[in-house]
Amino acid sequence: MKRALATLVAVLCLMVPLVGASAGTGIEVPTELDRTAGAIASAKRQGTLVVRVEQRLALGEGDVQQGMQRVVDAKKKHDVDLVVVQTGRDSGPGGAVLLLLADARAVPEDARISTLPDKVLRAAQDLKLCAHRGKLCQLLNQSSGQQNRTKEAGLPKAVPRMARDERAALEMAGHSMDIEPHRILFPSGEGADGTGIGPAGMVLLTLLAAGTALFVLTVLRTRYVPGSVAGRARAARSAPAAGPVPAFRPAGIAGPVPALPQRPPRRSWPTYPAQPGPGGPRAEPDGPVRPATVRTRLHPQGYVELDGWLYRASWVEPYLDPPDPDATVDVTDRRPGILLAYAPGDSRTDSRA
Repeated sequence: MKRALATLVAVLCLMVPLVGASAGTGIEVPTELDRTAGAIASAKRQGTLVVRVEQRLALGEGDVQQGMQRVVDAKKKHDVDLVVVQTGRDSGPGGAVLLLLADARAVPEDARISTLPDKVLRAAQDLKLCAHRGKLCQLLNQSSGQQNRTKEAGLPKAVPRMARDERAALEMAGHSMDIEPHRILFPSGEGADGTGIGPAGMVLLTLLAAGTALFVLTVLRTRYVPGSVAGRARAARSAPAAGPVPAFRPAGIAGPVPALPQRPPRRSWPTYPAQPGPGGPRAEPDGPVRPATVRTRLHPQGYVELDGWLYRASWVEPYLDPPDPDATVDVTDRRPGILLAYAPGDSRTDSRA
């Protein structure tokens, strides 16, 4: 238990810096921009990152300008070209921002591109994204909330106009066709208009899953104990701290106490039935019996000792007081689970007189 708790504390200590790192700037940015900036670093070897937008993307919560700045800085730092391929009929505002950040793009001629709010376009101008993307910025700067057909907008001829023309976009970006570019897909698992949970959310979910797993492991380890261990523990609790040497062990014998068996021996019963009594107030056992020693008062149920093991027994003599501990009774196992205890055979014999 203590070891599991210590492990959980260690995991918590290791995960806290990750949470701080994911929110180190103190500014949350939209998920699609944060993921794109992170994927650009992974595409350093290939030199090109291909972002495929298959469905409408909502613009997630957070500072859009800061997210766009991260993508621009990542492209400069790792010298990676960004190619955005829109395969769906509608980009959504999130897809429109990715198209604006791209060095090359492939858009179906009959596709629709969502316009962007004024503050997003002002951020694009501050980052000088519209310097070489004038026609696209004009398309996105029309009345906010509307959608425009790519064909009607008249995008520059340098931009591939054929539907899903990824190869043309890669050639425009100067990517060598001998090298497979790094790719990511939007949306990835979440709903088309979902904003995702972000890196910090993923870290928190991972932390929660780790804590749950350790808790379950702790419960299982404390609940399910091997039979041998449980037997030794029960024997240790039931053994007196100090006292006389048990009667069944001679005092002159030295050495360690022999190990107790892990399970009771199979009970054996005589094949002959007990001699019936004369009737009257004494109960008669139905089947063979064996003598046993009472260890706890049978009132009406208690424990008897048989072959060195304790068994639960029920006193079935209706007209006799239950015997005290250390008394001898006859027991039979005609009832599953609980032994039936009767007055000793000599008592039944005496009652005939």
